[in-house]
Amino acid sequence: MPKTPEPVKPSAVKAGKTTSKTIEKPESKSGKMKVPVAPSRVRSESGRSRSESRIVTRPERPHEKPKAPVTNLRSPFTKEELGKWKEVLLARRTEIVSDITDLEKDAMEAEDGHTTPLHAAERGSDAEMQEVSLGLAGEEKNLVWQIDRALRKIDKNLPLPFGICEHTREGISKNRLALIPWTPLSIEGATYLEENALTLEDLLLDD
Repeated sequence: MPKTPEPVKPSAVKAGKTTSKTIEKPESKSGKMKVPVAPSRVRSESGRSRSESRIVTRPERPHEKPKAPVTNLRSPFTKEELGKWKEVLLARRTEIVSDITDLEKDAMEAEDGHTTPLHAAERGSDAEMQEVSLGLAGEEKNLVWQIDRALRKIDKNLPLPFGICEHTREGISKNRLALIPWTPLSIEGATYLEENALTLEDLLLDD
């Protein structure tokens, strides 16, 4: 009697579908057992998902303010020397404030002249003079702010003692202070500022 052909078992994969990724569990008494694992739950060796492992932390910018404390820093000058530096700063402040007054007066006079129409060229010249005077006055006011900051360093050691560079945390040379007594940066600090195209505010400590 001829043998009856065995029925064909249905395929494990249907047309148009793909199999899920599987992992094998250790053998049990009933044999190996395969469990489907969703691809989204596959994690890297670091314990993070593959999408998470792509995250890269942004490195700190080189001009970010240092976090080290400044409480242990001391001024390189004696009390008597600090008193002389204070006199220099106050005298320079008085001169600059007087210059600001004159510049603002010039700007006001230029504005008054502009209201009286004489000639187009003269009106343009007055406007330019006013703009220049106000611009110079603004720069001088910034110097007054820096001088006041230097005086606060002498009186209160804030944000750090007078004569200490706010970038390197080292002493500023006397020759540099003789030229710019209110400067908050040493030669090294000023060079770092220029090479990295920074502004002074980028390196100054919070008051």
